[in-house]
Amino acid sequence: MNNLKSTMGKPIFLLILIAMAMVQTSCINSKSIMYFNNLPDTTRLQLEKLIPPVPTIQVNDEVEIRIGGDNEKTVAYISQHFAGGNETGSLLTVVDVNGAIELPQIGKLTIAGLTREEAKDLITKAYKEYLINPVIMVKFGEFHFSVLGEVKMPGMKASKTEKVNILEALAQAGDLTQYAQRDKVKIIREVNGNRELITINLNDKAILNSPDYYIHTNDVIYVEPKNVKQVTDNFQRTLLYITGITSFLTVFLVAIKR
Repeated sequence: MNNLKSTMGKPIFLLILIAMAMVQTSCINSKSIMYFNNLPDTTRLQLEKLIPPVPTIQVNDEVEIRIGGDNEKTVAYISQHFAGGNETGSLLTVVDVNGAIELPQIGKLTIAGLTREEAKDLITKAYKEYLINPVIMVKFGEFHFSVLGEVKMPGMKASKTEKVNILEALAQAGDLTQYAQRDKVKIIREVNGNRELITINLNDKAILNSPDYYIHTNDVIYVEPKNVKQVTDNFQRTLLYITGITSFLTVFLVAIKR
């Protein structure tokens, strides 16, 4: 009889552990933490063609400008005024609060609100007075954005590329926590001094074909937490379930040992 009780005790103890794990898992709605949970069940799905936004230069953006031309002496003269006086004629500068940058011989030039190509044309035109066939290149510095809220590694992030989508941005922040509201992700965006608040739903496949799939430089992404009361209630309910199951199994074990 004692051997029987001892033999039965092990699987029952294992049953307790399994029951606790099942209760804990059951309190999390799997659909609420899935990305794009309304996608069809298929091995391959053709998405719509999505054209990334053409970035425009904004206040506080870092831009790199390289200069060249047919007259080497003139290019060298202008280049010596660029950052570090390097031989490539490269200037790394930040767009000031008025949307302008300072260029040797040219002075202040407003480029905020322009695309890279538009800024290049404007700078080329300005340097035609000093250079023969000026060759100008304009590049963005690092792509900066911030991720806050219910992510594993919040903070300011940077990317070398000019094209970053929302999934890549969240991946840099370590992904969302299980307490994140995936249907209420906020993006605070400033364009030419005008700010807007965008709400996206990561549970919905529609974001894959939305222009908001790509973020803009200097975007602030805020991931809202779930309702605190809801999380607390779920936790208390879990404890209640575990306590009930444990109590029942304890009484059962005591009964069979008699």
